[in-house]
Amino acid sequence: MENTQSFKYVELASYQHAKNNSYWSGDAFFCSESEGYFICAVSDGLGSGQYAYEASKVVMDYIQENHHEELTVLMENCNRLLLNKRGVVLSILKVDYINKEIIYSNAGNINCIFYSPDGVLTRTIPKRGFLSGKKLVFTTQHLPYKKGMRFIIFTDGLDLKSTVQKTITKENSVAAVIHTVRKIADFKKDDTMFVVGDVFI
Repeated sequence: MENTQSFKYVELASYQHAKNNSYWSGDAFFCSESEGYFICAVSDGLGSGQYAYEASKVVMDYIQENHHEELTVLMENCNRLLLNKRGVVLSILKVDYINKEIIYSNAGNINCIFYSPDGVLTRTIPKRGFLSGKKLVFTTQHLPYKKGMRFIIFTDGLDLKSTVQKTITKENSVAAVIHTVRKIADFKKDDTMFVVGDVFI
């Protein structure tokens, strides 16, 4: 399933596919823009099927209601909500329009890459582990950004080789990126979530 969303300062496109065309996908995302920032969260429930879906939904519902909180607080509270449930890996990205910086926090193997308008590629540092109610220490990364930055976030159902990443920077729109990735990237037999956004401020 492909989707595009237009915010005041961000253009977003996404692609989601459930393993074996199942009704249930353990991959999910939430995006919102508020005064001064844009936030995007992507989760991947461990395994697949209904329980993976339900775990991701718990996390996304909480972030939707509380996205004004600091990222480490969001991560800690999402972790607590998953006690005795299927675990998830989670990445949260916030574009701070006021301070011109990206704030990023994660747990697990969701990939996040930034492309600056002058061609510089920046990868975030992954944090091992997953949310399951067990104690974890969460940190945030702070990265400066420039107007025209492009970001991508994707789960491990997608194998995005370096040659594909170079192609992503050349596409004129986020919708074109989704089309290109679907055509030339390698997909595993797993739930897949791919999100790409352009920042215009």
